[in-house]
Amino acid sequence: MGFMQGKRVLIVGLASNRSIAWGIAQAMHRQGAELAFTFQNDKLQERVVKMAEECGSKITIECDVSNDDHINGVFTELAKHWDGLDGIVHSVAYAPRDALDGDYVNATTRENFQIAHDISSYSFTALAKAGRSMMAGRNGALLTLTY
Repeated sequence: MGFMQGKRVLIVGLASNRSIAWGIAQAMHRQGAELAFTFQNDKLQERVVKMAEECGSKITIECDVSNDDHINGVFTELAKHWDGLDGIVHSVAYAPRDALDGDYVNATTRENFQIAHDISSYSFTALAKAGRSMMAGRNGALLTLTY
């Protein structure tokens, strides 16, 4: 029995088997956690479904973290499977491609900076707000990765 036996954790931001989120999911699974996963769009769905199955999970939910309706919908859907949630792993980062081209000062625009922070940072807070009721009274944990 692992130290995460009986814990339920949502993994947000899994994109490939090279993702940090994948290593975290595998470790949590080995320690007995039940896992649910989000996928950003149709392009990633099949890949995330396969990885979820490797962790014994059938719970995969679409979530574009730039969309509050998607974020809220994740927890509406998750509540159909689980009566509570013990943790959220936020492994999400994005910046428009042109913001990554060239040196930082010249490549950065106000719009690209706002987009990067909305996706990479604010989405953590939005997930925490939306998941709060499912985590109530469970001594849960929120984990985000810094990029």
